[in-house]
Amino acid sequence: MRRLLIILVAFQVTMAAPLMAVSYPPSVQEPTYLKDDAVLRVGARVHLFHSGTPDVRSLIKVGNVLTVYHEYPPDLWTQTSQTGKIKVTGTIGDYYFDGEIIEGLAQPGNLAIKDNAACLITTRIKER
Repeated sequence: MRRLLIILVAFQVTMAAPLMAVSYPPSVQEPTYLKDDAVLRVGARVHLFHSGTPDVRSLIKVGNVLTVYHEYPPDLWTQTSQTGKIKVTGTIGDYYFDGEIIEGLAQPGNLAIKDNAACLITTRIKER
């Protein structure tokens, strides 16, 4: 029984190793889904996702202005660029803030940061 277990584990490791060895370099150009149609300009209202922890709630309040940073590609790039500012206009439950872009531009996936707290811009609030 023990020998069978060792064989099964060895088989899984040898089959998974070639799959993990493949990686692709990041593209120099931004993909098309990050182009103009996803860019939100001054006056657009957005949802901001946060962790809901007490330190974030104590640091970010309604009326605060957060700085928006764009990172591309988000996992590999060491450089960020400031693209705009968002004013927090309200809260939605335990994990979301409402916000309005007051300067520059933003995109879903950008980070809105104040001191050590960050929010992820998730979606645009569609006006009725």
